[in-house]
Amino acid sequence: MVAPKIQQYSPKNSYAAFTLFALCKGLNSGKPLENPCPNCFAILCRTQEEFDFYKSIIYGLWFTKGFHPLLVGSVIEFIRIGDFKKLVWETAERLRPTYKDFANDAVKARNYERLQKQYLERAALIADMRRALIYRHLRSK
Repeated sequence: MVAPKIQQYSPKNSYAAFTLFALCKGLNSGKPLENPCPNCFAILCRTQEEFDFYKSIIYGLWFTKGFHPLLVGSVIEFIRIGDFKKLVWETAERLRPTYKDFANDAVKARNYERLQKQYLERAALIADMRRALIYRHLRSK
């Protein structure tokens, strides 16, 4: 598998179906994105398999805060494209022999993330219910 081309996103360019986007500014630098934004990198993959491989790696690096040591900037932190490329490629080479195990764990982590979001939504609903119970007694009639 050949390393994909990584470049700064530009809305003027058109991107193929297997293009992955990753945020490049702020404390969430490296976060994989569903849709591009002005402050992101475009990772141009050739196949679905390559897309899934790099998406898992970038998600893993972002989730474990692997990009944080590379952040620079005093007001708005950002990651340089060269540092991003180097870390992603080095990680890809290191994980390539055990990629199937890593991919399975990445899928499990995403499933747990979905479950966590569901729990947080339910907790917010419970808080609203508690508030409503008390509010109906305190509001003036």
